[in-house]
Amino acid sequence: MPEGAQQAIVALAELAGQVRRGTLDLLGAAEPGWLTWSPPGTSNHILWHAGHALWVQDVLTIQPLTGQSELPRDWARRFGQHCQPVATTTDWPPAAEVASLLAAQLARLRQLLAEHAETIAAGAHEVSSNSGWPLLAGMVHAWHDEARHQGEMYLLYKLCRARENG
Repeated sequence: MPEGAQQAIVALAELAGQVRRGTLDLLGAAEPGWLTWSPPGTSNHILWHAGHALWVQDVLTIQPLTGQSELPRDWARRFGQHCQPVATTTDWPPAAEVASLLAAQLARLRQLLAEHAETIAAGAHEVSSNSGWPLLAGMVHAWHDEARHQGEMYLLYKLCRARENG
């Protein structure tokens, strides 16, 4: 594999680690009562944003590389782009389960990056049939999307702290 392609894979793995560590840190710092709280007029909460990050990575990276989802059944129903309304969902997974899945998915993503480095480099512009995104663009978008949702998690975390310190 050309050196430039190998450097790109290393950079993607580093990006994956940095973004995912931030998501895990915020999820772990939230008090249990904060996980499913959202301010009036909004619907998504800290736990939803973390679960959505898993879903996006699965759709835009794991499924194109493996041909299948690696998330629990019904994950898209709770956390997908077109999920059922958050306010009507009552069966949220525990934060520990979401954190475990986030950590496991990061390890899996790093494994897939190493195993499919040539495919990623060669097929950077080929559109994935399940997502409609070119593989590399979809992968980068997934990390960018997670970082944006991480910002939402941080804002919710700050609002919860402010409510308690009132």
